[in-house]
Amino acid sequence: MKRLFYLFSITFLILQSCSSDSSDGNASSTQLVGKWEGFQVASFPPGTIIDASSPLMNVQFECSTKKSYYQFGSQGSFKAVDYYVNCAEGGGIGTYTKTDDVINIYQNNILQVTWEIISLTNTTLKLKETTSDYIMVTSYKKI
Repeated sequence: MKRLFYLFSITFLILQSCSSDSSDGNASSTQLVGKWEGFQVASFPPGTIIDASSPLMNVQFECSTKKSYYQFGSQGSFKAVDYYVNCAEGGGIGTYTKTDDVINIYQNNILQVTWEIISLTNTTLKLKETTSDYIMVTSYKKI
């Protein structure tokens, strides 16, 4: 009986150590939540292979005193804030979904843009948007 108790205890401990409430995908979703300010960007012709060494340029903001940003909420809310030359605020709100390395942005339940996550850490986010005309890569830092 004592031996059976130890067997169940060990099995329970092994199962507990193997199970987890967060996987890589969930951790990435948690890392995505917050405000992100673009700091580097580049546009490439269709078909260009993008990797970590693809050259990016520093973002030139239209307003010298305020910087545009994206905000991802924990419940799927999304906000884009842009500041124009006269520093007037623009942008919009919507929702987002994240599946694996893809983020879809919706406004009024209509898909607006799809981004591929190139990299995501607690402090940096690198996204790729592909259209028939260009590939846009933007790096963001969490603010």
